[in-house]
Amino acid sequence: MWTAIAAVAGLLGSINLVQVFTGRQLVRPSASRRSALEIRRQSAAAAVMMLGAFLVGLRMFWGLLFMVIGYVALQLVRKRAPKH
Repeated sequence: MWTAIAAVAGLLGSINLVQVFTGRQLVRPSASRRSALEIRRQSAAAAVMMLGAFLVGLRMFWGLLFMVIGYVALQLVRKRAPKH
């Protein structure tokens, strides 16, 4: 069970890192109205959250700290994003 959580979190974190580097949304790209900068910021915050989930999946429970930091960063980035 813990290994499955780590594997899924690692996969999602990898997708977010690709989005950080490319600035393009990989899932539903035609429906996105976000700029490349917004996608990069939100994906970076989500990647930190997924790193925490990956560490928790490996039973390193201090990964919860990364999850909280990533969640707070994601909320701050979304709050600053312009409304479409």
